[in-house]
Amino acid sequence: MASAARELRRRGGSDQSGMFRRVVLHADDFGMNEQVNAGILRGFTRGLLTSTSVLANAPGCAAALASWKDLEARFANDDLPSLDFRRSLADSLNQFDLGIHLNLTQGRPLTQGRYPPQLLDRKGRFPGVFALAARLVASGQKYRRAIEEELCAQTEVLVDSNVSPTHLNAHQYVDILPTVSAIIPDLLRRYAIPVVRTPWETHLTQTTLIRRFEPANWCLAQVKRLLAFHHLVRMQRLRVPHPTAYFGTSHAGRIDLDLMQIFMAAAAPGITEIGMHPGTGDPAAKTADVDDGWSDPLAAARGMELSLLTSPELLPAASLVLSTAASAPAFAAAPKSAAPSLNFSSASFPFSAASFIF
Repeated sequence: MASAARELRRRGGSDQSGMFRRVVLHADDFGMNEQVNAGILRGFTRGLLTSTSVLANAPGCAAALASWKDLEARFANDDLPSLDFRRSLADSLNQFDLGIHLNLTQGRPLTQGRYPPQLLDRKGRFPGVFALAARLVASGQKYRRAIEEELCAQTEVLVDSNVSPTHLNAHQYVDILPTVSAIIPDLLRRYAIPVVRTPWETHLTQTTLIRRFEPANWCLAQVKRLLAFHHLVRMQRLRVPHPTAYFGTSHAGRIDLDLMQIFMAAAAPGITEIGMHPGTGDPAAKTADVDDGWSDPLAAARGMELSLLTSPELLPAASLVLSTAASAPAFAAAPKSAAPSLNFSSASFPFSAASFIF
């Protein structure tokens, strides 16, 4: 069985032609706390999780990076209970992926003393996503240099731990805010990160209105989608490799089997990333490190997504992709530009780690 990496190189980056399709099951928030770390690790060892990204300023970051090295060692020794589960889905069985989960909304900055207090709350913590968005709209590019310095500091936590991030995304999707989006290409180039998330999501009416009537969630999803579209266009103009499609922007902690089937059925030729938030589901995590801004509003919901990742019921959902391969609609490509390339090779798209070829 050819590895996903070789297959993607042969086809050329995030190619949407033909019927080649791959799904990446990704976990955000690695490093947030013990419960999230334990859930994500269990998603790898007992389930079908294929990729994760680290919150470098979070209280559980050091433990997450240490456990990652142990996970890699177990993988190299074929010591994962999930291997048979993965082989049944034509898993490429390459190394798992570990990326950077950039954060400007929770906890404290690593560049304390230099980070603008205007972008913090009264206790010196990141202010939350809505406050951050409002302040960046009001200030334009005024704080760009300080933000870039902070994001560099976060990325260097991984680099200093001898981890080369395979991809980049952001906590609460702050990467789609224009000021942050403009910084991303420089980060990718500086740290040789080959892939970025572009969370431009389709099927939102089906998943936020028809399946479950959530008009407020649908409205917020449309705002995210508009910002994500501009982010996507920016990345495509610079020829930065990215998944063809993304699902999960408006479903944090709520991805059950029914929703996963919708996502899988909508997977198009190329790479589809599904963003998840697994954890052990311990509600005690809600009160952990509150003073430093690390309450977890998803604590009680994370266990459901972990249960899905480790459930045999996920296998039929994946089989649905196989049965609908001939009829699944292709995701429309955003407009492209002839802007100069940053020398991101389309043939170097990773997510080669244990993602599924359908």
